[in-house]
Amino acid sequence: MIITAAILGLVLGLLMGGRWRSLLHKRFRLLPLLFSAFILSWLLSVHFFSDWLAGSDHVWLWRSVIAALQLAAMSFFLLVNRRKPGIWFIFAGGLLNGLVIIANGGRMPVGPAIDRFGEAAAAQINSVPHYFTASGHEPLLFLADLYPVWTFGTYMVSLGDFLIAAGVLWLGLYMSRPVRRKNRAAVSQLTS
Repeated sequence: MIITAAILGLVLGLLMGGRWRSLLHKRFRLLPLLFSAFILSWLLSVHFFSDWLAGSDHVWLWRSVIAALQLAAMSFFLLVNRRKPGIWFIFAGGLLNGLVIIANGGRMPVGPAIDRFGEAAAAQINSVPHYFTASGHEPLLFLADLYPVWTFGTYMVSLGDFLIAAGVLWLGLYMSRPVRRKNRAAVSQLTS
């Protein structure tokens, strides 16, 4: 759903007079933090890392710490770039998702609506390291992936995902807009 929102935002931006070239001129500060957050998120989602952590007596703690580091890196990146359109929505959605993931040992609970997609989808949830089927007593369950969505596939999404998608759509619209740089000579004449 979030990727669909990003594509839709870019396409709408281009249809509204935006330019592909503008994508290359948009600047984000501290991009390594964003990449660090994605790497930490990826670690929580791959089997070999989960299998390696399984040898520890503190799997739940380690997964929670990694999720907290991922949330911190992403949050700091977003706060530094907060003037970009849509960033506050992405920040709010990421915070909601991060809180429920940290509270559940680095894994996102998935609600019973997953059954709408069939038995295979429900069975697959527990085979993925960073998700699990909720029993109904998990902390912050109201922030979990509870809502079924169909966008180029079937997904379970959370309230945080809806906020992230709205922010990404808005950011996508902004990304194709032409960059308007101030003429430094004109600015210096105005200020002198």
